[in-house]
Amino acid sequence: MEWKKYSIEDNYLSITASLASFLFLVSFYFQSWLVFLTAVTILIFIFANSFYLKHIDEHLHLENPLQRNKFFPEEKGEWTLTFSNKGFPIMKGIVRIYFDDIVKPIDGFGQTIAGQIELNVPFSLNYKQISTLTIPFTTRKRGVAKIRRIEWHIPHYFGLGETVLEYKGLFMQEALVYPMPIPVKNIRSFLSIRPGESFVSHSLYEDYLSPSGTREYVYSDSFNRINWKASARMQTLQTKVFDRVADAGCHLSLNLADKHAITSKLEQLLSSVAELAYYFTKQNIPYSLCINMRFAGTIPFYYIPAGSGKEQLQKVLEALAIVDQHPSIYPYEKMQSFYYHHLAQLPYYIHGGKSSPRSEELFSLIKKRGATLLEIFPNDMDAVLKLKQSPVYEGVAR
Repeated sequence: MEWKKYSIEDNYLSITASLASFLFLVSFYFQSWLVFLTAVTILIFIFANSFYLKHIDEHLHLENPLQRNKFFPEEKGEWTLTFSNKGFPIMKGIVRIYFDDIVKPIDGFGQTIAGQIELNVPFSLNYKQISTLTIPFTTRKRGVAKIRRIEWHIPHYFGLGETVLEYKGLFMQEALVYPMPIPVKNIRSFLSIRPGESFVSHSLYEDYLSPSGTREYVYSDSFNRINWKASARMQTLQTKVFDRVADAGCHLSLNLADKHAITSKLEQLLSSVAELAYYFTKQNIPYSLCINMRFAGTIPFYYIPAGSGKEQLQKVLEALAIVDQHPSIYPYEKMQSFYYHHLAQLPYYIHGGKSSPRSEELFSLIKKRGATLLEIFPNDMDAVLKLKQSPVYEGVAR
């Protein structure tokens, strides 16, 4: 059974049933066919109403495919609810839907209650009919919007109450709204000047085991870089060209907490990280992400291993979207210590959020391993990336 059923009855219904039963008995005493037929008719209607409502949900099905649609703020989408009915027809019903206020109905209808929107839609379904209810919406802000509850309110024959069918399953459609990136100043600080193994468009270093082509010889080129075969073919001196490489990996570490609350600049922080992710993807720079939200698994917080390209970008944007306003926080210092002891470390370490003296001790240890420490400072409309200048405390990671 997909539906949980309960009735809301008017007191007049029980009074009507009692009165009909009384008239039924009285009709024998007065031997009145009119009173008898009236009482029997009322009792038949009450019985038929009860039988109808008892079996109304037995062959009613709601399709529930797993569907995740991705948006940015101020984009349009829709919820689709497909019902099929092989039982009694449902007439003059009202479908009541509750979903997160991350999105809002386009038509302007709906009432917002405690972070959810309640929407009432008249909807009927005949015998052996399949019908789809479509609810268009506009995304309002970053987050994950789901349909939290679906109720079908079916009125009684006499208008003396209603029966409510509540969908018992977890509705699998959701709207994932990515954060809107904001500009980050000093973002080109990530262009590395150290040799490494990552291919980049600009670097002072070349991988001599990875030739990428030739170009015309200039007087400043070293003589041993001349490609003699290409020179003979082109009838002019040609110089070997190698891929540019650099030590360009970056780790993003986010602290969502501010003492015992969530940081007041949560949205700006996530939007600035989204901008960094786009930049890394464009420059083909590998990067990883840690967020101090509790997570079930061998790594007790949200962690995305180092990667690059569009697939990594999608993973990071989804991670930023699912951060809600009341997450279960994992201590930031424990997350740093776990990263220091167990996770692959990258040349650059970008910290976002508040820090504590214990955090600074761990920053110092990470820096001693050769990482460059940076910090992101979000503002209302943009963010600034700076070298981390926080005081360093001596300590040992635990």
